[in-house]
Amino acid sequence: MARILLSDWAVGEKMEDTRRHHRYAYDGSLVYRRLGPDSTGRIRNLSEGGLMVELPEGLVPGTALDLVLTLGDHPIRAEAEVVWAQDPADNSNSSRVHGLKFTRLELQDRLTLAVFMAKVYGG
Repeated sequence: MARILLSDWAVGEKMEDTRRHHRYAYDGSLVYRRLGPDSTGRIRNLSEGGLMVELPEGLVPGTALDLVLTLGDHPIRAEAEVVWAQDPADNSNSSRVHGLKFTRLELQDRLTLAVFMAKVYGG
């Protein structure tokens, strides 16, 4: 059964949540790379299938990224793809919110993520 949730970006609008994995609020650091030097961002929520992040640049859906997530004391390496991107509300230089799905997560990193989430969120 699908849950009806308020979206993170459009307060007051109801959207059907069809995700396979429950998302948990999390504030942590992220290092990502696409075609150049490493850049940093912030994790805003997290699931076993992906995450929502704030990045200093806008990326288009389909962009592939290499990630290093810092979850407590455990770094997790992953490959991900931008699924959606939101422009900031104004034209300032503020960060941009993106939804990413994991496209590659080695078994050890997948287990580390699952154990972390079980310890922190009791799931």
